Amino acid sequence: MVKDSDGHTQVDAIQAMLRRIALLHQSIQADRISLTQVQTPLQEMQTRIAQVTQSLEASEKTFEAVAMIHRNSLETIRETQVAMAALQALVATDQAQLQEKDRVLHALLRIIEDNRISMKASAVAQSALETLAFNDPLTSLPNRRLLQERLDRAYLNHQRNQSFGAVLFVDLDRFKQLNDQYGHEAGDGLLKQVAVRLQQGIRDTDTVARYGGDEFVILLCDLASDVSQARLHANRIAQQLSTSLAVPYPLQVNLKHTLTHIEYQCYASIGMVMFGADEATKASVLDWADEAMYWGKSEGGQSVRCYDVLNATEKTLADLYALAISNDVETANHGLRTKEYVKTLARRAMWMNLYPDEINDIIIDRLYKTTPLHDIGKTQIPYAILHKREPFTPSEWAQMQTHTLLGEQILNKIQHKNTHLERFLTMAKEMAGGHHECWDSTGYPRGLAGVAIPLAGRLMAFADVYDALISARSYKKGWPHEQACQDIISKSGTKFDPLLMQAFLLEQTNFKSIAERHQDH
Repeated sequence: MVKDSDGHTQVDAIQAMLRRIALLHQSIQADRISLTQVQTPLQEMQTRIAQVTQSLEASEKTFEAVAMIHRNSLETIRETQVAMAALQALVATDQAQLQEKDRVLHALLRIIEDNRISMKASAVAQSALETLAFNDPLTSLPNRRLLQERLDRAYLNHQRNQSFGAVLFVDLDRFKQLNDQYGHEAGDGLLKQVAVRLQQGIRDTDTVARYGGDEFVILLCDLASDVSQARLHANRIAQQLSTSLAVPYPLQVNLKHTLTHIEYQCYASIGMVMFGADEATKASVLDWADEAMYWGKSEGGQSVRCYDVLNATEKTLADLYALAISNDVETANHGLRTKEYVKTLARRAMWMNLYPDEINDIIIDRLYKTTPLHDIGKTQIPYAILHKREPFTPSEWAQMQTHTLLGEQILNKIQHKNTHLERFLTMAKEMAGGHHECWDSTGYPRGLAGVAIPLAGRLMAFADVYDALISARSYKKGWPHEQACQDIISKSGTKFDPLLMQAFLLEQTNFKSIAERHQDH
């Protein structure tokens, strides 16, 4: 058996051909059966032609649809490509714009932040300017300008409420002495503490202002609808403040380049004036409070005085006292000390019933208020004599002694013009003319003796001599308290009234305290 190149046998090829012939025969038989079912071959032909024609038409339509789809697809692709390119360009533009917007936004945010910082700085600066304009830089209290604004508002409120308020004018005693001794830093430290104490002593609706230097003003609003009740309320607050301000202040001072802690006691003179809704008084209320404060200060300080018609006498006497010391700066506090000495001695004499017909509370009050006028005649003594550092010549001494009679003359003239002060000025004349008389008649100007010397003059003699002995002057040193007292006691019955000496023996310590409290500066 022969095999072909593919490895199949010829038998296999013949068998395969026979199978194809068999399949062809089956197909012919099937076609013959189909032809028998057709009437004629032409009809079959026509049928097939119609089918082919329909197929061709369907194919053409299909082709056209496919071509159209193809064309549409190409157009869609082109449009899509154009749209994509435009979209890409738009995206690129939007991205650039977005970046620009981000840049602008960041710049805007930076500007807003800068403005915020600037506005904050401006607000701080504005606040600082307002603080400088309306507040005292040392104590942070309201200054005069803000005080005046609040006083104006207080008048409007009192008009609506028909109520009364008060103004307190506060001046510190012994403040200058602190500055002179320890420097202005110590003084500033004390002023800050005073401001705190004043604020703690009033209501939240009231105002404490620094008026200048060591002066403060307190505005008390809506105290009461009745002026008497309002005055009692204001006086109570003023007294409480006076007590608070008298408590020693802890201070840090620089002594010889070393920081040292001290306690310094400083008092206050307080002037008070009531006010209501009367606009006519608004312009004067601060001046009146200031005047009332000075009346108290002229009496030695650490006091509360109210300005009203009842103070007319004290005001006149205060003015006279200012006149009395105008030519004698070196002994400026002599009048303050001697009035306290006389009051202390007279009160002791009253308690001891030494001169029951001549000493009582009314007399003591007159003595206290007129004592500072005992040397008013010195205003007529030439300045060169009054302030001479060497001993007087006989003629100068004689001229100096005339201050007693000159004082009487001055007070006489004042008494004629102020009849309401007659009793006060009568006592002042007795003191001015009699305080250099001696119990044994060796004094001047009239050489009176014993009880012929007015009681005011006899009391004043103790005060005048004691103060002269302990006080340092340009021409002498001050004596110690004990030595001065011994000298006075040794002259009982010669220079001094022996009955009043009994009172003096019991008041020596108080004399010393008074002298220390009102030292010359």
